[in-house]
Amino acid sequence: MSSTKSGADAAQARRLLAIAMIHDGASRHDAARQAGMDRQTLRDWVHRYNDAGVDGLLSRKPPAASPKLTEARMAELRAWMIAGPDPKIH
Repeated sequence: MSSTKSGADAAQARRLLAIAMIHDGASRHDAARQAGMDRQTLRDWVHRYNDAGVDGLLSRKPPAASPKLTEARMAELRAWMIAGPDPKIH
């Protein structure tokens, strides 16, 4: 089983256990219930397992939002903040 920076992924282990239960003859409903998910979610994990193996059962982080400011605008803002307020104007 793969591991992450903080150790083994417990969610990955639960997903793998649910898939193993199905292979051992348990119903999908029972395997999903014991793993704490519904049947549709288990079905999605089975597809990811079929596509990528055990590593496909790892939790993924969603992509971060893209920055709102361009690098040039960020540099301008940084310079403005470092300069601070002008006492005559502000």
